[in-house]
Amino acid sequence: MSGAPVGQELAAEFGPLPPALLPVGVWRLYELQAEALAGAGPIHLVLPESFLLSDYDRARLAELQIEVVPLPEGLMLGEAVVYALNTIGAGDTPVHILHGDTLITEPPLEQHDVFVGGERVNEYAWAEMETDGEGRLAALHTTAAGDEGREGWPIAAGYFAFSSSLDLLRALTRRRGDFIGGLNHYLADHPVGVASAGAWLDFGHLQTFFQSKLAVTTARAFNTVRIDGRTARKSSADEAKIWAEAHWLQEAPPAVQIHCARLLSFGAEDRTVFYETEYEFLPVLSELFVYGAAGRPPWLRIMAACEAFLRACAAERGGGSGDDALAALTADKTLARLEDFARVSGFPIHQPLRRQGAPCPSLVEIAERLVPAYGLDSGRGDSVMHGDFCFSNILYDSRVRRIKALDPRGLVGARPTLYGDSRYDLAKLAHSIVGRYDQIIAGRYRVSQNGDDYAIDFEDIPAQGWLQDALADMSVDGVGGLDTAVRAVMVSLFLSMPPLHAERPDRQRAFVANALRLWRDLEAA
Repeated sequence: MSGAPVGQELAAEFGPLPPALLPVGVWRLYELQAEALAGAGPIHLVLPESFLLSDYDRARLAELQIEVVPLPEGLMLGEAVVYALNTIGAGDTPVHILHGDTLITEPPLEQHDVFVGGERVNEYAWAEMETDGEGRLAALHTTAAGDEGREGWPIAAGYFAFSSSLDLLRALTRRRGDFIGGLNHYLADHPVGVASAGAWLDFGHLQTFFQSKLAVTTARAFNTVRIDGRTARKSSADEAKIWAEAHWLQEAPPAVQIHCARLLSFGAEDRTVFYETEYEFLPVLSELFVYGAAGRPPWLRIMAACEAFLRACAAERGGGSGDDALAALTADKTLARLEDFARVSGFPIHQPLRRQGAPCPSLVEIAERLVPAYGLDSGRGDSVMHGDFCFSNILYDSRVRRIKALDPRGLVGARPTLYGDSRYDLAKLAHSIVGRYDQIIAGRYRVSQNGDDYAIDFEDIPAQGWLQDALADMSVDGVGGLDTAVRAVMVSLFLSMPPLHAERPDRQRAFVANALRLWRDLEAA
């Protein structure tokens, strides 16, 4: 049941999404729900009839064999259940109902006439479960927000299994769409037990959303990142990289640090080096961009916060050459990465290519022709540079309208340093907005290849146009957000990516196709 948009708190962060479409890392919530419900039989997802699914979500739901049930808006929950069951034409069969904002990791798929119960974790409004002396449900009681509830009474966790859909329909109808009242009417005629939730993750409130997302992230995190809800520990055998990131976070000037994750400690342990930062319960911009539905004003505030960070960095000079730093991060590195790509994959990096029939130079020739556009003779001085300022490394705090930047580069070549060139940071930001990097990582694209001819299309995201305009209006240390040098560096970033994704040939093709797209756009500008 996901037939109404999320509440105001969540809508302020992610836009008016139906709960089952909330972003959870690189998934939508319905994907995790479908994983937990594997083998349950036919699955139906109730959505507001006015909500327009993207082609990608339609395809994903079809792949998961989930049928969408459009629901008229304004119905009470009980009315919505009645409408959905009648639309499905379930007949007198068992039916299981899962709230759209809920993930139960071990649902009682084989049981009927059981409601899943969990422990109260906060003082939101819940439905408490009163049981008789034999462990069966006697009644559900709704508590008000702030009510501590009755000690020892479990909370209805959002998963309900009924032996008879007809009896459920009758009960809800008799109580005129009151869901809890209908369940209590059902309990009068059916002995219903309480099942353990396993792990009960509630995404329906702002506080519980981030706690639940943390639980999912922790369970699926890479071995190099450990999160306990207070800190995030990043470790690696690559000592130079970790020490450089920790050094950057420690030594960044206060005007820059206020926009960054707070460093707590660093050191060495079990033949690896690590550093710890304070864990922030905040949305990641890549999630908001790829999966969110926030409107234009929130995105403009986010872009203003990004610009404030970049300007704070640009105000802190290092006394070196910005041109030298940019050269080390672009020209030499791009060609070296392309040689790695050719050696491992056999890709013909010296062969001319095409983009949707239009001729393009080879990848190597593109990399070489980009060099004059970088402006490496500009005479610019260096300044503090984050070095990996893309959406996946940026959190946003809407309460103070400030970003928190994660995972700085800290290296230029092999040299640990805070300093570099703001053109590189702008290019990293552009590669999320114009380059659509995060959509590639999330698989929200289609790439086609016919011999040497490539094409790539992305899921339409309304915010993309607003963001591109805002980036074009941005100015940092005299450099516009979409100046030629910034766009040239952005193209080089995509040329550099294929060897970093050797385990994903599909993604490598996407990076090649996207580099050709961006190159053609740069040439046409």
